Amino acid sequence: MKNSISSTQHPDILYGPHQPELLRDEILADLLEASAQRAPDQPAFVSGARQLSYRELDEQASLAASRLIDSGIGPGDIVGLWMPRGIDLLIMQAAIAKTGAAWLPVDEDTPAERLLVCMTDAGSPALVASERMRERLGSITQPIHMAEHLLLPATDGYVLKRRGVVPGSAPAYVIYTSGSTGKPKGILIDQRSICHFLRSENAVLGVRADDRVYQGFSVAFDMSFEEIWISYLVGATLWLGPKEAAGDPEALPRLLAENGVTVLHAVPTLLSLFAQDVASLRIINLGGEMCPEAVVERFSRPGRVMFNTYGPTEATVSASLARMEPGRTITIGDPLPNYGLLVISTETDKGLQILPRGDTGELCITGPGLSAGYLGRADLTAEKFLPNPWACGSDDARLYRTGDLARIEPDGQVVCLGRTDDQVKIRGFRVELGEIEAVLAQQDGIGTTAVLLRKDDGIDRLVAYLVPTPGATDEQLASATLRTALSGRLPPYMVPSRFEVLAVMPRLTSGKIDRKALKAMALSAPLPGDLAASDAPETAGETALFAALAQLFPGQPIRREQDFFSDLGGHSFFAARLASALRQDPRFAHMTVGDIYQKRQVGAIAASIDQGAGTAAMEADWTPPPAVRRWVCGLAQLAVFPLLVTLRMAQWLAPFFAYHSMTGAPGDSVPRAVAAAIGVFLLATVMEFVLAIGGKWLVAGRLKPGSYPLWGMTYYRWWLADRLIDGAPTYLLAGSSLYTWWLRLLGAKMATMS
Repeated sequence: MKNSISSTQHPDILYGPHQPELLRDEILADLLEASAQRAPDQPAFVSGARQLSYRELDEQASLAASRLIDSGIGPGDIVGLWMPRGIDLLIMQAAIAKTGAAWLPVDEDTPAERLLVCMTDAGSPALVASERMRERLGSITQPIHMAEHLLLPATDGYVLKRRGVVPGSAPAYVIYTSGSTGKPKGILIDQRSICHFLRSENAVLGVRADDRVYQGFSVAFDMSFEEIWISYLVGATLWLGPKEAAGDPEALPRLLAENGVTVLHAVPTLLSLFAQDVASLRIINLGGEMCPEAVVERFSRPGRVMFNTYGPTEATVSASLARMEPGRTITIGDPLPNYGLLVISTETDKGLQILPRGDTGELCITGPGLSAGYLGRADLTAEKFLPNPWACGSDDARLYRTGDLARIEPDGQVVCLGRTDDQVKIRGFRVELGEIEAVLAQQDGIGTTAVLLRKDDGIDRLVAYLVPTPGATDEQLASATLRTALSGRLPPYMVPSRFEVLAVMPRLTSGKIDRKALKAMALSAPLPGDLAASDAPETAGETALFAALAQLFPGQPIRREQDFFSDLGGHSFFAARLASALRQDPRFAHMTVGDIYQKRQVGAIAASIDQGAGTAAMEADWTPPPAVRRWVCGLAQLAVFPLLVTLRMAQWLAPFFAYHSMTGAPGDSVPRAVAAAIGVFLLATVMEFVLAIGGKWLVAGRLKPGSYPLWGMTYYRWWLADRLIDGAPTYLLAGSSLYTWWLRLLGAKMATMS
């Protein structure tokens, strides 16, 4: 696709590099298929013990896509996508892309009613889900395609269906965001726009085929494209960590390092919580919120580049990018190739007026990444997407009004100052909250900030919420210190009267600050009679838990019947911080983020803490077994390895020798030899089950539950029996009534050693 550029560019518009070679009439599936053809054996996914190459990803996605095409799915359709995080979700996303259709993603935790509203609004003809979601699918009226069925091996003779020609103007995906009317609004991005974005941003980021990229964002958040599809573009490997580690500030950086992750896309808050640096990271790309300077200072190092990206969903993920360095003012940088940024006057009654550099106004974006608008919302589309009177060519013919306040500095850097709709009135003055936040974030010891106007007891107050940086001192966080610093930069009416220190800032699923959650929080020093008394802790676990919760939710009452998430307002970052705080006490080192998600209720979490503390105390008295016993057990295990290997090989070697013995001589029948080989293979398979059962009873008998010495004789018998049972192909029985029979035959072994 060619882009015509006028010789005249407006001096007050900041243009990104003009790179027409990035503008192509292509679709997402083309990018994935090109990498699969170029490097088929390159790992596409790594998740625990599971790994898929680009060839396997392409083959499985093609099979699922063929079945979706059989059902009538094709270009122009918008297919719902509702699955748990994992490799299968990404395969289904790729499958929808390979049909030429668009997907409408929602988080696993999204209520089914909201999904139904979005699918109905988008006219979705079908939903792709998984068996884990089946119990929640009752209200969905559209046809449902289960991932497990779409991925079943094809029957003999099945011919894969492939998409026809798909234009770049076809929809690629739809992201739904909250609407001011209470109804979600859908933002549709076409194939050409998202493909251009991937090439445009990576022209600056520089992700390579030899990179290993952390995949942590929800596919319902468009920053996931930076992780997933830029990796597909260059053939990089995606590493999917366990869900419970996603918000754990201790476990996640450790796992990133252990797995050699080189590229991290994240919101600054997540990175700021990391308990340690990750030496393997060479690219850190931050976005979704303002980045504190302390984060840059802490994580910058030679050989690593750090970026700050900016862009609303309406402009296709990101529109500008800044390279961050210690001691350098953090901005949203320069426009990506083929994009443009300009600032217009917020006085709309005077028409569309462009402002000169240095003036503050509403930031607008131009370029080939702009969405066509909001689905079914012609009025809102007309309000936010306008003809660009300063256009140079077809690709910047429109502009998008972001609603963000910004200023283009004389040196070309863009400073974002908050939202136009964050403007409030106090003491008769109109105040931009973003300006206060920007000044507050520059103070020593201050990380993420948010300022709100609250009304308590009928009195308007500016309240500043802040998350301190690691190592921040009490003096730096003191209200008097902050008030003095801000008084030197802001007029008196703009200095907050209250400073609330938080462990972590509440977030929406998109990673942005949840200002509604902030308004719902009680202040740390509640007004008399506002709050009921907390329960008094009665156990060691409750004492530790209540103290940690008081730090997370200052001023809020803590009661046993409260739900950590729905009642106290907790979320993944809070759960991570709570688990981390509890683990500071050796008695509670067993606590994990998963425990908090599983128990939820404060009383149940406390009971789990106390129960585990008792176990930890007993385990503290454990004495390691003698080294001699470990070596003797190891030699005994080594001695039976040849037997175990022989049993594993027998199923495959027996048919080979059977076939070999019946061929080679004149008159030998190949069909008879093949039939004999198949018969021997079936017999060997049955014998593996027989040997597993017989070996188990011969070696282990009926072991009784109890405590046995590690590396002792009972342990050795259990280990050998377990290996014999593992040799049987029990996966053939999965899901059948024979599996129950198999478990009964194993008897006590399964009860005591599973």
